[in-house]
Parts: sequence; structure tokens; C-alpha cells
Amino acid sequence: MKRTISPSLLIVAAAMALCACREDPPLSPPRPVKLMTAGETQGVNVAELAGDVKARVESGLGFRVGGKLISRRVESGQRVRRGEELARLDARDFHLSDQSADSALTAATARMENARADYSRYQELAKKGFVSATDLERKRVELSAAEAQMQQAESGLSLQKNRLADTVLRADSDGIVVAVLADVGEVVGAGQQVIRLAQDGPREIEVEFPENRTMLARAARAEVSLWARPDMRLPATLRELAAAADPVTRTFRARYTVKAPADALALGQSATLYLTLPAPKGGGVRLPVSAVFGKNRQSLVWVYDAPSSTVKQRAVQIVGADGNDMIVAGLAFGEQVVTAGVHMLAEGQKVVPFTPPKR
Repeated sequence: MKRTISPSLLIVAAAMALCACREDPPLSPPRPVKLMTAGETQGVNVAELAGDVKARVESGLGFRVGGKLISRRVESGQRVRRGEELARLDARDFHLSDQSADSALTAATARMENARADYSRYQELAKKGFVSATDLERKRVELSAAEAQMQQAESGLSLQKNRLADTVLRADSDGIVVAVLADVGEVVGAGQQVIRLAQDGPREIEVEFPENRTMLARAARAEVSLWARPDMRLPATLRELAAAADPVTRTFRARYTVKAPADALALGQSATLYLTLPAPKGGGVRLPVSAVFGKNRQSLVWVYDAPSSTVKQRAVQIVGADGNDMIVAGLAFGEQVVTAGVHMLAEGQKVVPFTPPKR
């Protein structure tokens, strides 16, 4: 008798044969990861800015009157004393104005004395009944007007003498000339800067902060090193930070007062400002932003376990930030942390430290 094989049995037998021939899929190789070793943050330098030495007070000196500059007695870099003559204008027209004002005062004084004599005479005549009260009042008014004209002439003469004195530009304090902005023969206007004077007193470092680093100005500890003395660092304190950016450079100007011995800083010297973030309370580790990721409202990092060549999640606390770096707490000194591709890893995943190829 001929047996018939069921079609379903044939399908099952064929599937078993195919499974027997298929090989197990190979395991995926460990993922290369970029690692960094966590080091304790104890006040790490986070910024270096170039600047130069400035006087706290720099005055732009100019004449209070306009005229032709006929002499200049100082040069850039010269030390001057308070009251010393710096420059002089042609004063011929001012001498004439002074003489005119003096003559006007002489005439006004004569009119006032004449009006006073008339009033005194009319007072005597009024006592004897020879003049009316109206005539006496008229003389009194004339005397008051003459006295007012004389006072006006006196003020005019004082004004012209002041204008004459203003043709000589004098230093208003001890200091150093840092710029000469006009020379002999030029016609300058009233208030136009002619000499720029750096007054004696505290010296400061002026630097420019990029927009993304202005917070460092107040948070970081500052030290200054002169390019001429790179081995010497001087403590500095922020005194002024501009509230608006420069319209051209888009930077914020800051000034730091430097605690230095007398004459240790010369005007115009180049300097470097070092900014250091203070160590967070309880210590901390400085990591790039790319090493930290968020999950379930927690800040996490991947910690590399060398014996098993795997990574494990570790919750950390962010205690500070600066630009592209973060300072975190929750890591031990010497632990290795993944700094790139953190969103592509899984708990317990096998990894291998990435080694850049040699060139």
C-alpha cells in the first residue's frame, strides 16, 4: 500500500533543515568612545584676556574758547605738574575785547558817580522845598539804573578777563601726557580736545569681554601679569563693566584695579588678565557640555568601568558652568567619563577607548 506524506509535515521538515543550515549572527563589536579622566577642580584658569595699563582718570583737555594755536609746550609721554602751561592760543582779539570792556566799565562808573551826585543834590533841594518829590524820585531811578549799568560793565570785564586767561591751556592735575591731538597753526574750537592727560593715581587694566563671557567678570578671581614680567602675577579687582556692548567690536569693556607697588605699572604696558573660577563647595569636576545628558529630570554621565570594559550611568549635580564647560559634583577623582556620543550608549554596553590614529 502506498503511503501519502502530509504537506504540513513537508513544510515543517524544510524549515528545520533551513534552521540547521543557518549560522548564529556574529556579536557586534564594542563601540569606540572618547574618554577623559576626571580631575578635581581647584580654581582652574578659565580665560585669558589681553589688555593694557590705563590710568583710572584720563582727561581730555581743551580750550574753553576757540582760536588759532600758536604754541604747544608738551609732547606725548611728558610728565606735567598741576597749573603748568601746555598750549596757548593767539590772544590778540581777546586783548582788544578786554580793553573794550575796561573802557565800558570806566564810562559806566563815571555815569554812576554823576547820577549819585545829582541825587545827593536833589535830596538837599527837596529838603528846602526847591524841587518836587517827583523830580527827586526820577533822580533816584537814574542812580539805580547807573549802578546796574556799572555792575553789568564789571561783569563784562570779568568775563573778558576769564576769556583772555582761557587762551592758555594749563594742566588741571599732575600726570602724564598720553596724546597730543592738535599742533601749532591749527584753529581749534571751544571744547575741542588738544591734550589727553593721564592723571597720577591708581592704575588699571582695561580689557574687552566677548558677549558669552561677561559673567566671568564678576564670578572669577582675577590676576594680572605684565608681558614684560610674565613671572609676576598681581591681584586685581573688577571696578567697572560696561552695561552696553561696543557698537563696532560687540565686546564689553571692563576695568580692573591692580594691587601693585608704586611705579610697578607703566601707562600703555601690555598685560594679560587671568580669570579663575573658584572651586565649588565640596569640590567638583570640570567636564565638557557634551559629556552630560539629561534623563528623568536628572543630569547623568557615562562612567567607564575598565575591568569589564562597560559603561554605567552616574547621576551628577551641576554646580557651575563656563562657556562650553560644566563643573559637576558626584564623580570621584580619577574616574573616566565618556565625552562624546553619550546618547548612543546603553547601560552595561561594551565599549573600547578611542585612540586617534597616529599621523
